Amino acid sequence: MRAVVLSDAPPALETAEVADPTPLGDEVVLRVDGCGVCGSDLHVAGVIGAPGLVMGHEIAGEVVDHGPDADAGRWPIGSRVVARPLVGCGECAGCRADRPDRCLQSQLVGLQRPGGFAEYVSVSGRELFAIPDTVDDAVRPLVEPLAIARHAMRLTPPEQGEPVLVLGAGPIGLAITLWARHLGAGEIVVSDPSEPRRRLAAELGASAAVDPTTEPLGAAFADRRQPPVAFECAGRPGLLNEAMSVADWEGRVNVVGICLSEDTFLPWTGISKELQIRFSIYYESRDFTDTIEALASGAIDPSAMITETVGLDALPERFARLSRDADGGKVVVRP
Repeated sequence: MRAVVLSDAPPALETAEVADPTPLGDEVVLRVDGCGVCGSDLHVAGVIGAPGLVMGHEIAGEVVDHGPDADAGRWPIGSRVVARPLVGCGECAGCRADRPDRCLQSQLVGLQRPGGFAEYVSVSGRELFAIPDTVDDAVRPLVEPLAIARHAMRLTPPEQGEPVLVLGAGPIGLAITLWARHLGAGEIVVSDPSEPRRRLAAELGASAAVDPTTEPLGAAFADRRQPPVAFECAGRPGLLNEAMSVADWEGRVNVVGICLSEDTFLPWTGISKELQIRFSIYYESRDFTDTIEALASGAIDPSAMITETVGLDALPERFARLSRDADGGKVVVRP
């Protein structure tokens, strides 16, 4: 099959012919309908640097084959699904708690296992979710990042009408904005230095989208009110401290952005305000099912998040440009 793999000069990608996946155990092979490009893919390409790796974990596809222990009755050939891209042992405490990411044997599709930048991919049959025909094909690859945002909103839910601050208008910040609007938040102020991203945030429900390099964040809220809820979605040093500084007394700060460098913040800010700081990663099954139900009913429409769709041949060049400048919303690969 055709796939896009890390080249011998990472982070560059290249198209290649690789072996078709052979499903083992309860695995199911999907024909990939679409796979989103995640910011973590950009990071993995530059840091992990494993030539031949097939990345991509935001996967929607169609069942085409089963492993010997797969539940073919539940997932017949032709089933349209999205995948939670984690493979655990299925027996440990983490797996039993519906958190395969906490399994000591956990593997992430697109990192420890071949991913979705390919015509076909093998995934765990335990980690599939049916997606109804009422969900548009174009947005199906967005289920995974939307589920990450749904999980963060579950951990730090704004009360009805509460103002919310979102730091960072990349795909996760945009997904947080979309969910916050759907779940009844009041003012939603999104901060990002990129003008195209600010436009997307406004389209997806932000009350105001501000440039933090030129505008004070607190001034964007009515009556200059400090927000009781803040989501840090950019993963850049300094933003946690900024979120704490802007948040209201007894406010709640959720850190969704993945910062892989050392960071500092002033503890007195959190102490003096009695802030709650929560970190969020991955998801539970209910975050996928909630997302699929909201998409199927039309309660949320994330289509504006998709700013470009590319095929396998075009992905290496587009990936290179994203590595230099993540310039907009979500790029989706359609093999």
